[in-house]
Amino acid sequence: ETAHPWQGSLDHLRLFEFLGRIVGKAIYDGILIELRLAPFFLRRMLGQALHFDDLRSLDPELHKNLLFVRSYDGDFEDLALNFVVVEDRFGEAQTVELIPGGAAVSVTRDNVLRYRHLVSDYWLNRRIKAQSEAFMRGLRDLVRPEWIRAFSPSELQTLLAGAAQPIDLGDLRAHCHYGGGYTDDHPSVQLFWEVVEGFEDAEREALLLFVTSCSRPPLLGFRDLHPSFCIQKTSHPPEEADSRLPTASTCMNLLKLPSYTNAADLKERLLYAVSAGAGFELS
Repeated sequence: ETAHPWQGSLDHLRLFEFLGRIVGKAIYDGILIELRLAPFFLRRMLGQALHFDDLRSLDPELHKNLLFVRSYDGDFEDLALNFVVVEDRFGEAQTVELIPGGAAVSVTRDNVLRYRHLVSDYWLNRRIKAQSEAFMRGLRDLVRPEWIRAFSPSELQTLLAGAAQPIDLGDLRAHCHYGGGYTDDHPSVQLFWEVVEGFEDAEREALLLFVTSCSRPPLLGFRDLHPSFCIQKTSHPPEEADSRLPTASTCMNLLKLPSYTNAADLKERLLYAVSAGAGFELS
């Protein structure tokens, strides 16, 4: 219920630990999740040390400014910089000293490298140390660190969220199951595949997200999707089917599809349901 939990609260850290367990469970079970992590945090998950260049993935503007300061050839007094950082805490600007008495230590040409190192270290390490450690505790409950350290940061991101590749409809259909009286040769099912075949890539991704809660296909193909993608016939009377919306149960990777009789109605209602997020609550 707290939008901005106090950084020192135990509840706040427990949330990060819980998030680490969720990510660990997804990795352990081979489940893709819609989670895009910054490269610097992926490196942290892999146990790699963070350096100045990692700041680019956290705060590109700050990284750019620090590069400027390092190459500045004017009078450093004009920059009026001290060994402090200023951050927003609950809407209030708070000054944090990077070294004892840092507010009284000016940045000069002689100490600018140390200043740059301390600023990047603060944002990448010190400021989020407790939260990162809590996340990693949760992750280690499910996944041994050595299991993932063979991956690069980009490979770990792919392991978490899948690869950005077109959805193979042939593979999806080959591993699709049916229920409620549907079979692969049912007229409404045939219409469904005909309509989806004409979808743009983004529409196919939205459909997959609607049914499975992830817009990307499993890394090893749809044979590795558990439970299998399933299309189930709804119990609506035939005369009402064309006016009904399809719904989904993402926990079961289940699409509940009315027995549409024409492709135009199916496409219109499927796209509407997918774009509007009409799911379990409208079942």
